[in-house]
Amino acid sequence: MADYAPQAVTVDGLVATARTAAGGDKLTDPGDRREIRVTNGGGAPITLTITPPGSTDYGVANPAKVFTITNATSRRIPVLAAYGDPADGGKVALTWSATTSVTFEYTRS
Repeated sequence: MADYAPQAVTVDGLVATARTAAGGDKLTDPGDRREIRVTNGGGAPITLTITPPGSTDYGVANPAKVFTITNATSRRIPVLAAYGDPADGGKVALTWSATTSVTFEYTRS
């Protein structure tokens, strides 16, 4: 389990550090202009699930956001403040269907 802070994109650019996906990955400081770029280097599609905390106005749990990253591709995904869990310091938990050959970069601009 590891926590990751966003890497800042500056006027000089950024060569983002790729992190290896693992169980228990969490992102700190979600909000505007934050995103992860997930790269699936494997031979089959994977899914990334983010489960926002809380409930809707109807008292139903907020729906999970499920993103499919097809094999041999990358996908950019926003990391919204609403995804952060106040009971966990505002962190966003990432749940992977598989982690083999999967990396991600977490940035803010």
